[in-house]
Amino acid sequence: MKFFSILLVCAAAAAAFMPAQAQSRRSRSARTVTAATPAAAEAAEPKTGVRFVVCSPAGIDFPSPLYVRSGKEFKAIHIGARTPSPRVKPVNGVVEFWDQNPNPEASAKDPAATKKPVKLPPAVFSVSVPANAGSKSVCILSPNKEIKKTSTIFFNEKEFPRKGMHVVNLSSFPLIISTWEKSDFSDKKDAQIGVYRREKGICDDNSWKFVGKSGQRVSFNLAYQDKSSKMPKRIKASAFAISGKQSVVNIIVKDPGTNRPKLVVIQFGDDSDDDKN
Repeated sequence: MKFFSILLVCAAAAAAFMPAQAQSRRSRSARTVTAATPAAAEAAEPKTGVRFVVCSPAGIDFPSPLYVRSGKEFKAIHIGARTPSPRVKPVNGVVEFWDQNPNPEASAKDPAATKKPVKLPPAVFSVSVPANAGSKSVCILSPNKEIKKTSTIFFNEKEFPRKGMHVVNLSSFPLIISTWEKSDFSDKKDAQIGVYRREKGICDDNSWKFVGKSGQRVSFNLAYQDKSSKMPKRIKASAFAISGKQSVVNIIVKDPGTNRPKLVVIQFGDDSDDDKN
């Protein structure tokens, strides 16, 4: 009997300990979620605005990171050549860039710091966003040795679906793109892509799109017409597969060193802030 009494006492003690232990785990879990919430809110990007990407035919480096306004604070932004940057919300139609944080106190976790009047240093350069850029746009930056002379070209993301393959001709060379799926070339199609004119911007005349279906594989040949040759000269021949989660934008620019077209590839991944509009 004493043995069974000892067992009952031990079982009661274990039962009393287990709920307390579970409650402790729940408390720690709740504290972890609460602590992570501000960080998640801080990481949220604007749902509309401009994304930037570098296209440097002359191979001029572009400074990175730079600092831009983020509400009442300032944040670092990295601008590269392969994928667009996070979105930036223009202020009065302008995005300003600084080479260092112009007001580090406003970035501190002190609400009062963002309300203090501060005279900001001049921005190293700024970009005016055209009214027809759309609520979501991409700005192609062509660097200059003098950063203030960096040139810009905008395109509305609505005109480039987040799927398939796109070609944008920013050069003075007329392009020809041929596509086919069958090995005997019986379904081969040719399309002309006109030259870029600044007064028109990026439009149907100087761009080409192939949206297709997810998983579809297409072969292509991209060539340009040179005045010195009767036959088109190849830029690239390859194949691409359609993905429903990303698109590839091939930008053709003039290489000032070779006086020939140069291909720059930009990848647009699945954007979590993308809406259905």
